[in-house]
Amino acid sequence: MKNYLLPIQALPVPQTSEELYLDLLKRCLTRSLFAKPVVRHTINPRSLHLRMANKFIRAVLRPLNLELVHCRRSDTSDYIESTHEARTRHEDAETMVGLKQLDQMQAAITDVTKRNVPGDLLEAGVWRGGMTVFMRGVLKALNERRRKVWVVDSFEGLPEPQIDSFGWRKGDMGVSLDEVKENFDRYGLRDDQVVFVQGWFDQTLPVAGIEKLAVLRVDADLYESTQIVLNNCYPLLSVGGYAIFDDYLNLADCRRAIDEYRLEHGIRDPIIPIDKRAVYWIKSETLS
Repeated sequence: MKNYLLPIQALPVPQTSEELYLDLLKRCLTRSLFAKPVVRHTINPRSLHLRMANKFIRAVLRPLNLELVHCRRSDTSDYIESTHEARTRHEDAETMVGLKQLDQMQAAITDVTKRNVPGDLLEAGVWRGGMTVFMRGVLKALNERRRKVWVVDSFEGLPEPQIDSFGWRKGDMGVSLDEVKENFDRYGLRDDQVVFVQGWFDQTLPVAGIEKLAVLRVDADLYESTQIVLNNCYPLLSVGGYAIFDDYLNLADCRRAIDEYRLEHGIRDPIIPIDKRAVYWIKSETLS
């Protein structure tokens, strides 16, 4: 088994025009470029009595199209981790991931390009499409014309969960295909190297026509959805390619699906944390 010792460290201060472009793209997609303005947040008190009062006030305000919020100032440090760890993030960003995850993706794509690892890039579960916009931006900065970015989602939100310990509901995280395409257009990055795959994973992935992958990113949220993506996509990941999972450290159902898959197929590649949520490993051998 070949070892790939490629830990992702902080990227150097951008110097070239390509590096400056990607740094600006990251800060726009996360809105860290606009960290100083005040951002609003809904009030979620911990006390039972306050929660009951809060619920009553919301019911009164809802017909008036009003919302009970408080305001806090955002800080650049809020954008290092993903939004679940930083509650003062802007709500209109194209991605919920933080700069650490975008740095890691940049490093991963740059690495597979330098080592000529064959295959395309794929994200399963894209929300507003920010990460896939960034993936296409990295390819553009590297002048990499051979690889495609596969944008895979139902574009209707989550399916009905069969196993769920988090509290997901059908339709959660739903963003339309048109909105995601508009986000690509906003950054001038929708072209023939971007492939949109719309529908439930179990119906679309087996017939999508994906041949090889160099980077696989899974943000499927649910146990079953994560299983389906792994079963269909991990065998297509080239040796030396990156398997990246957004919710391994914070969603038990996703972690269980991934751990079961690794155990079943004898995957022993070290799992490396990216931030407080995401992890990756580099595929060192074909499946047994």
